[in-house]
Amino acid sequence: MKALAVLPPDRWIEINLLDTLRRYYCDQLRVFTYPGGMGCLGSRLWRKQRDDLTVELVRSASALKAAGELDFIFCMVYDDFLTVETAEQLRQLNVPMVNYHVDMAFQWYRVINTAPYFDLLAVAQTTHAQDLTSYNENIYSMPMAANPDWYGAHASPASDVRHVLSFVGSFNPFRRALIADCVTHGFKPAVYGRGWQSSVPSPYRFDWDCYKLWHDLRHYAVPRLRAEGVSSLVEAVRRKVSRGRTLPEVVGPEFHPPCSDEALPVIFRSSKVNLGFSDTGWHADSRVVPSGNLQCRLRDFEVPMSGGFYLVQRAPGHDEYYTLGEEIETWTTSEELIDKLSFFSTHEDAAGRIREAGRKRAMASHTWRHRFDGMFQRLRDSGAMV
Repeated sequence: MKALAVLPPDRWIEINLLDTLRRYYCDQLRVFTYPGGMGCLGSRLWRKQRDDLTVELVRSASALKAAGELDFIFCMVYDDFLTVETAEQLRQLNVPMVNYHVDMAFQWYRVINTAPYFDLLAVAQTTHAQDLTSYNENIYSMPMAANPDWYGAHASPASDVRHVLSFVGSFNPFRRALIADCVTHGFKPAVYGRGWQSSVPSPYRFDWDCYKLWHDLRHYAVPRLRAEGVSSLVEAVRRKVSRGRTLPEVVGPEFHPPCSDEALPVIFRSSKVNLGFSDTGWHADSRVVPSGNLQCRLRDFEVPMSGGFYLVQRAPGHDEYYTLGEEIETWTTSEELIDKLSFFSTHEDAAGRIREAGRKRAMASHTWRHRFDGMFQRLRDSGAMV
């Protein structure tokens, strides 16, 4: 198969998605990268760059089709970059097209304008999937996964314990509150990520963008009102306002800059407990307010596949992907988090049984090859691909 992938330039995409497509499905895979755009709509320079890039995308795809070198287009793209006009032009090439949406909890609506032009909308979480059926009836559940050729190869078979507790991820106030709670109960987490120290700007903060606000109200206000009610718009504004506040650093954790992708499996395997959060949450005044909008994430598959013990905030889907308490452990309240952290950090045999069972389950059920096999079968079943 000869394919074109339209994606943002992201290392995890290369490691997981593109490597799998090259290894198992594509004789020829060309990659068209674009620099995002969701937070840049207020910039005339960006909009000009986007317009130039989409012209280039259509030109490249058309040339490939004319040369007989295009059988399939795989996208990870929001409406902020892919305009309706561009999607329509790509559709006219008459090749199967899939768009993969990986943030259904918070950004589900950002594909609705271009959704009708795809043969399949693949979604990493089923939250709001029903709301997308008004724009494209062919919705396919394609959860996150991990690449065993990467996470297995980079995890040494007998790593020494480096950390009792570790967390890999960028700052947000919800995570901050729980990390601080761990410190209060005597733990010193190793935290790898951006924004945790005042010397490094937090990715959690952003500026108001009037053009983007107008764009989102114009295209997404009515769909969000129908699907989520008035509270969705009110909460969105409150979250934006709350991000202007500054919280003091947590004293006690061992902070590290973002780690390399090569280091991830080693960190996961060499930590007694790997902590996972499924809710981003946000803060208002002195309180931290959970959004209640939970979703499974990439770490839910990377950590077990690397041979790490995983203690994650329970979200819809965890009990479908794993046997809870046997292959991964979950928590729902801060009290339960501390109780389980205290137990598994001191009972290494119990944690070891779970980490090994989790690794086997991830290898057997949650590789990207499993996900793509299902996606391509769905395309064949629908008649979009032979």
